[in-house]
Amino acid sequence: MRNSDRGKRTIAYLVERGRLETITVEDTAAAAETLVGRAARRLETTAVAAFGGGDIDGAYVAAYDAYRMAAEALLAWQGMRATGGDGSHMTVEDAVSAQFAADIPAFAKPTFERFRRTRHSAQYFDPDAAPITEADAKWGLEKAAAALAGVKQLLATPPAGQKASRLAGPA
Repeated sequence: MRNSDRGKRTIAYLVERGRLETITVEDTAAAAETLVGRAARRLETTAVAAFGGGDIDGAYVAAYDAYRMAAEALLAWQGMRATGGDGSHMTVEDAVSAQFAADIPAFAKPTFERFRRTRHSAQYFDPDAAPITEADAKWGLEKAAAALAGVKQLLATPPAGQKASRLAGPA
């Protein structure tokens, strides 16, 4: 099954199950741009700073937040969002991985899954979970940066016949 076909089926499934909903915004590109800006700030001002300060768990969690916000930007660009509540991060994972992993390898399903699960163990302390290492945090920072760069590039080059978003500036 082609990735685009899988993406369409996944989106339809998530909408039918009430996990994704459409949003009413006048300018979806501007909404996506707002989320990309938030993701970039979270990565640079929080994740990188936490890593530099020795807060490995905090760096990982903030890197995941930036990564997820970048993914949510793609949904906003399409006029969609996760409905919230339990499983909303998994909904974003499923929707974005199915549609965009081929264009943005940082959003491959196994990568998203690892990032989300490890972040959960850091955010909600689990004494049985393996500790997050400096190498894990570096991996998270790299994946968040790659995802953000991929989203910026994708949003700057929309399909033929559509106007480019304001994200076409420097990456």
